[in-house]
Amino acid sequence: MKKLFVLLSVILLTACGGSDDPVTPPAQPEAPVTVWAYLIADTNIKSDLRNNIKNMYEGLSEMDKQATLLVYWDGGSSDAYLSASPCILRYTTDGYGNINGIAARDSSYSHKQLAEQAEIVKTYSNQLSTDKSVMTTVLKDMKSLTKTSQIALVAGSHGSAWTESIFSSRAARSFGQDGNGTDNTITTWDMADAIADAGIKLDMLLFDACMMGTAEVCYDFRNVAKYLIVSALDVPAPGFPYHNFMGNLYEGTVTGYTDICKSYVEYYRTYPGGWASVSLVDGNQMEGLATAVKNRLKSHKETLYTYDPIDKLQQYGLNPYVTGFKYVSFDMKQFVADLNDGVVPTDFQTQLDKTVLYADCLENTDDYTIEKSKYCGLGMYIPVSVRTEWNVTFRKTDWYKAAGWNEVTFSWEN
Repeated sequence: MKKLFVLLSVILLTACGGSDDPVTPPAQPEAPVTVWAYLIADTNIKSDLRNNIKNMYEGLSEMDKQATLLVYWDGGSSDAYLSASPCILRYTTDGYGNINGIAARDSSYSHKQLAEQAEIVKTYSNQLSTDKSVMTTVLKDMKSLTKTSQIALVAGSHGSAWTESIFSSRAARSFGQDGNGTDNTITTWDMADAIADAGIKLDMLLFDACMMGTAEVCYDFRNVAKYLIVSALDVPAPGFPYHNFMGNLYEGTVTGYTDICKSYVEYYRTYPGGWASVSLVDGNQMEGLATAVKNRLKSHKETLYTYDPIDKLQQYGLNPYVTGFKYVSFDMKQFVADLNDGVVPTDFQTQLDKTVLYADCLENTDDYTIEKSKYCGLGMYIPVSVRTEWNVTFRKTDWYKAAGWNEVTFSWEN
């Protein structure tokens, strides 16, 4: 009787198991971070920034977690691929290879197909995306679309550290180029204020822009970004290889951010004509670093009176194609060592290690001569007599006073 019951049970289970109804897989866990990209693309690197979105999309499609990517795109009114109006694009993956409810496309898809699969959640009239109030408004809109408490922001466009903007005579720190106007960049202090005014504290800010790896820039963002990923050198036009590390952006960990830095350098190690420098900076430690620099400057005022760094220190603004940025950035650690008979004081090294969590570069590439042993991860401006206009701007920076440069006198100032 028992055998008969078992046999009947098997028959019934087999019959029930023959259904053709699809099995819904369990929902994947949600990533703890939402990734934002603020791309100011009405410029000569528009196609590269489009490709950045494509690479982000590819990386997103390979994730095994539910995750959202929000992209603010401003490619100008002539953009025929993504949108002729500034807009916010949303891409959401279910962690099973579907994006916005559709199976992710393979790598052969076009930018137009990329736009078609996007969910356009907000469209704006033509606006200057480097304007402080515009940026605040957009970031608030992105915040309203975000469920996670952690946010990683990718800022992509042109950059020129804390100095005058690339295409105008405006004497200010700058990020972004929106069109060809003479006032189309945003200062880094205004950008930091825009983030703060939007009520946001970023878990991480990645600058996919040139020469942002300086103490002056990182100091500006100390209160609005827990971590920063920056490059002291120019960033090659293709930018960061998002398809290789997209999952790391969504981890929200120092380990994940370190892996992004490693991926960036490795990508350009084999890239034809490539170069790279990158560092992971703890924004919360920038005040401590400013104090450490200030203590060194106080101890060497007499030396600094006649100090000339030009032929002594490794530089990071030596782009062979844009020579106007020569002397913009000298290696911070090498400078401190040079003041101290070639020795880095222990207290300074300790603070630097707390601030720069990871740093790497490619040595002596075709376009850049840089020694890895002299690269600490952050550049810093040291006033020189041949950059009169920069010295005026430098005195306006928050770093100038915080690091004690306002207490230093140079012979050429008299």
